[in-house]
Amino acid sequence: MAQLLLQQGKVTEALKYFERAAELSRTEGEIVNALSYAEATRTQLEVSEKYPQLSQRLQQMGAAGPGMPMR
Repeated sequence: MAQLLLQQGKVTEALKYFERAAELSRTEGEIVNALSYAEATRTQLEVSEKYPQLSQRLQQMGAAGPGMPMR
């Protein structure tokens, strides 16, 4: 669910799901995975707040998809 929310640009909502996944994790690997995604999502939020133009450009690049030429 969190990955889908990220793809939809709902970063704050996705973070909540990653944090909840960490709480529900049963193995060390699951915890590490969920916390890694949560931290990356927090960083994404921080970058978008501090550097809105960079964030917008990164979103445009992501919308182009892999292998697509960038400007």
